[in-house]
This record gives sequence, structure tokens and C-alpha cells, in this order.
Amino acid sequence: MRRSTKALAVGSAATAIAAGAAILIVARSKRRARLGRVHRNKFDRWFDTLDVEGNEYITEENLRQAADRVLAARGVPVESPMGIELREATARLWTDFIASADSTGDGRVGRKELRNILAENMLTDRIAAGAKLATVADAYFAITDADGDGLISSGEFVQLLRNWNGVDYRESHRIFEQLDADHDNRITPEEWRKAIFGFFLSPERDHPANDLMGKIGSPILAPTGS
Repeated sequence: MRRSTKALAVGSAATAIAAGAAILIVARSKRRARLGRVHRNKFDRWFDTLDVEGNEYITEENLRQAADRVLAARGVPVESPMGIELREATARLWTDFIASADSTGDGRVGRKELRNILAENMLTDRIAAGAKLATVADAYFAITDADGDGLISSGEFVQLLRNWNGVDYRESHRIFEQLDADHDNRITPEEWRKAIFGFFLSPERDHPANDLMGKIGSPILAPTGS
């Protein structure tokens, strides 16, 4: 009887462990399932635009460099109020969405790590992520609107994409036409926010903002500015 009881206890414990492992596997699978092919492609493209050294890692400095290229193209000093605002917004991209993937503390995040952490920090709560992304979008809108008319022209947009993430001029014009929803040759703050939200948050295969960092497979031009 004792041996049977012990065997029963051991068997129950093993069953519980197996059940727990199964639940864990399912939970992990569900988390990974949130990252579909559309998002994987977009996140990989963003990674490639930031990995200017080609070492398969990105750092907070890479994000800052991208922001500084936009500032340099506009001739805006990094110490100016607009420069500080853009840098701070860019830093929040790292702290809010990426930094927690740096499990080793070396300040670097790999491609797969970026995919997984963005899925966790953006896609599990799109409303919260959208609220954070809105401030980033607004900062980039302000620096892009060179003439201060409250709109982004095609020329301003092309300059942004060239310096921000290495998109060539022809591709930039194509993307601009996709995002200019009312076809008035201007992008409004609302259209720009929708573009940022669409790129990072939308799983739609044909969303007009999917190519915001350049079409998958198109060349990434060498960084300009400093």
C-alpha cells in the first residue's frame, strides 16, 4: 500500500509537471504567434536600417545616430530645443520598447531579440504602445516640417527618409503617395501618426505604411550627415 501510494504521488507530481510544462509551452507559443510574417519583415527592415555597421546588433547609439542625421540634414543643432526633443523621443524608443531585450547588459540587441521584444512591448498592448509612439511621431513630424506650415511636403518627406533610414528618392516618393490619403500632396500630423502606428502596430498585409522604412529587399543607402 505504501509503495502504491508513493507511486501514485510520484505519478501525480509527474503529471502536474508535464501539465505545467505544456501550459508554459502553449503560453510561449501564443506569445510568439503574435509576431506574424508582416511584423517580422517590418521589424527586420527597421533593424537593417539601424545596423549601419553590419554586425547584426543594434544599440541605443544607432538610434541616436539616425536622429542626428535627420537633425544634420535640417541644420538643426543637437543642443537646440528641437534637437533635444528629437533625441529624447528617440531615446524613449529604446527605453520603452527595446532596452529590456538586453539581457546581458552589453548594450546590444540582436535581430531576433528585437523582433521578440517589440512583439512583447508593442503588440501585446497596442493602445499603450500607440500612446508612447505618438510622442515619437510628433517629434519627427516637427523636425521634418522644415517650413513650419504644419504639413510635410513630398520634398520634406523624401529628405527625412533618406537621412533617417536610407530610403532612396524614388522609393520615398512612392511611399509618400501611399501615405497621402487625401492626395493633396501634403502629409498632415494625423496622417503621419497613422503611418508610424501602421508600421509598428498594424498586422495588415497591405497597409500603406508597411514600407515606411523602405520596401523589403530594396537597397538601404549609406548614412548621410553626422
